[in-house]
Amino acid sequence: MKSQARAAACSILADTPTTLPGRAVQLKPIDSRALEALNGWGDGVHFSWEEIPIWKAKEPWSFDLSIWSGSELCGLCFANPNQSRLRTKIVRLEGKPDNWHPLKNRIAAIAMIAVEQCARKVGSQWLEIQEPAQGAIKVYQELGFQFDPFGRLVVHLEND
Repeated sequence: MKSQARAAACSILADTPTTLPGRAVQLKPIDSRALEALNGWGDGVHFSWEEIPIWKAKEPWSFDLSIWSGSELCGLCFANPNQSRLRTKIVRLEGKPDNWHPLKNRIAAIAMIAVEQCARKVGSQWLEIQEPAQGAIKVYQELGFQFDPFGRLVVHLEND
């Protein structure tokens, strides 16, 4: 299911060349290669991504994503559906803290495409940003997320 969601997202990205002109994006799991590449990000990393393999083992429905441009790790994402699977929460999302990486300002949009594919496969109706960073709220709103009456930053997944 996870690899199918990543493949579907890659297909969507390949069909939208205006979004990523000339950039070959690879979507992979967060594995030892991704965690090793993360070491090259320096001190600007916001989250402790080393915990993800443990979380993946405990949460079989979780979705992990490393976003690559060629051999450069540009972003990471971890999402997990709630118990009823009606909502999939984006628990962590982070782009490389480098103003010059090839996918700068596109990590959130790429991650949302992939997470949406996975969320649909598990039957979720909503995507939710868990504890959004204050500075990222505008980016999420540009991607269609809004605050619901309960103060959650969500977007409804339209039926195909």
